[in-house]
Amino acid sequence: MLAWFSTHLRRKLLLAMAAAAVAAALLLLLLFVLLYRNELERERGAASVQVNLLLQAALENAMLKRDVPGLQQVVARMGEQAEIRGVMILNPAGEVRFASEAARLGQRLPDLVSRALARGTTMDELAHAADGGDVLRSINPVHNKTACTVCHGAVDVHPINGVLVVDYDASTLRDKARVSAGWMALAGAAVILLLTAVGWRAVQRSVLDPLASLLGASAKLGAGDMNSRVPVRGRDEFAQLGTTFNRMADSLATAMRATELQRSFLQQVVDGLPDGIRVIDSRYRVVLANAAYRRQQGVGSGAILDAACYASSHRRSEPCTPTMVVCPLNELKQAGATLKCNHVHVRADGANLPVEVHASMVELQHNGARELCVVESIRDLSQVSEVSQQQRLSELGLLAAGIAHEIHNPLGSIRLAVQSLLREVENQRADPAEMSEYLRLVDDQIDKCIEVTRRLLLLSRHPDTRNALVDINEAVSDSIHLLAYDAGLRRIDQQATLDPARPRILADQAELRMVILNLLQNAHHAMPEGGQVRVATQSIAPDAAQITVEDNGSGIAADILPHIFDPFYSRRADGQAGTGLGLTICKSIVERYGGTIAVESTPGAGTRFTITLPREHGNSAP
Repeated sequence: MLAWFSTHLRRKLLLAMAAAAVAAALLLLLLFVLLYRNELERERGAASVQVNLLLQAALENAMLKRDVPGLQQVVARMGEQAEIRGVMILNPAGEVRFASEAARLGQRLPDLVSRALARGTTMDELAHAADGGDVLRSINPVHNKTACTVCHGAVDVHPINGVLVVDYDASTLRDKARVSAGWMALAGAAVILLLTAVGWRAVQRSVLDPLASLLGASAKLGAGDMNSRVPVRGRDEFAQLGTTFNRMADSLATAMRATELQRSFLQQVVDGLPDGIRVIDSRYRVVLANAAYRRQQGVGSGAILDAACYASSHRRSEPCTPTMVVCPLNELKQAGATLKCNHVHVRADGANLPVEVHASMVELQHNGARELCVVESIRDLSQVSEVSQQQRLSELGLLAAGIAHEIHNPLGSIRLAVQSLLREVENQRADPAEMSEYLRLVDDQIDKCIEVTRRLLLLSRHPDTRNALVDINEAVSDSIHLLAYDAGLRRIDQQATLDPARPRILADQAELRMVILNLLQNAHHAMPEGGQVRVATQSIAPDAAQITVEDNGSGIAADILPHIFDPFYSRRADGQAGTGLGLTICKSIVERYGGTIAVESTPGAGTRFTITLPREHGNSAP
């Protein structure tokens, strides 16, 4: 029961006011009892004063006349009155000498005498009659007077001649007292009810209503209604509490708007990144994903957030097996740790998507606490392959003039030889030795055209999924020859220093040539006024080979150098607009083969790119 009252303030206040009303009622009851007794005594006194005076006068008169029968008659007649239950006269020794009831004659009641003697005046009290009823007993000492000293002795020795005891019927007086006390109790109860109602209304208006308003506004605010406010009335503590609550709600709404703007800004930033981005918490839940990742998976934002990472990208119902898939959440143990791996994601339509994942463990504020989360940057390798092919075809277009020049000269020689042969045949002057010389010339020039087209085909064909052994010396030579015409136009001297051991690596012919060609073209662009390019191959260890491309061009500024491998970052020295993807693709290709690419540059002095690739043991060309 107490628990039921304690759950609501209204019930608690109602219980407290009820307890106060009960306490007040008990106090009124006590007051009623006291008033009842006082009323009895007052009524008794008012009713008995005249009778006592009359009896006392009659008694004294009869005693002075020594009229004992007359005194007995007076006592008997007074006992017959309706409001008098009995009359007794006691001598100083406490013996009943006269009584309206004959049965009382001779009884000894010394305590009444002693009390009257001690009081010295009339005293009243409630007593029980012999028949069991309540009476109002008036005890009146009859004082010794000068006229009585002849029979009763000196006044100082015998101060009283006797005691007059009158018992009045208390029932009438009790009824009157009850009526008076009842009206007083009723009036008190009415006052209590009125005070309770007024107090409850005051508590309702001043306490309960403001609390209910505050509770309702708090519930709405907790449910997400940022416009919920408390009406403020007056200047009391609840008004101050309402004002404070409204200020808190305003601050909370401002903070929520700022948080939402920050979240929206962050989402827009990550949505602007070309690679897929997702953030995964420690429970494998995706808490943030950008538009590129949603496009990679072929789903909308609702199917990504709060979904498990393994369900989102691998279509699994449980976490990936660490021994089968490199899981960043399993591999990364502390903030700042990073890793790179290749995965095959499964799109929503069931298609496989090869990706390259760069993961980093960071500590973020999430769900009200600091938590370690994984941030993944996911690159679509199929898209990179397409971009690489487009870049390759774009570079082939730039080579068109050089290729045309290299093929044009041999074709011109072939044409001259064929025309000479035709003239000899038409004039019937064909000399077998001379014709043989012309045919050998044609054959040599055709070989040159075939070589040019071979180099071009090796560079332009789509990468093969199966790598093969590639002679890096041959790849460097082919690339230099393809750019020979462009180098001549730009007044650039191309020099090659090739390792006699002819190191070979396991790679794709076209991709390796694309890397070397891109670095050579960048060197050409860095020397708009001409210069020198030096390309070298070298076996730096039994299991590693190195390719260096160095120029003495304009160099790269220190603030630009850290960004040259970033996608779409282009700062060509010749002022022409570039795609910004060449070096990005080169780095991606080299790292895919387990190699590294490094750059050193001095502004105004030149740039040196160094590619290190793993070799196959015992794979030197014969």
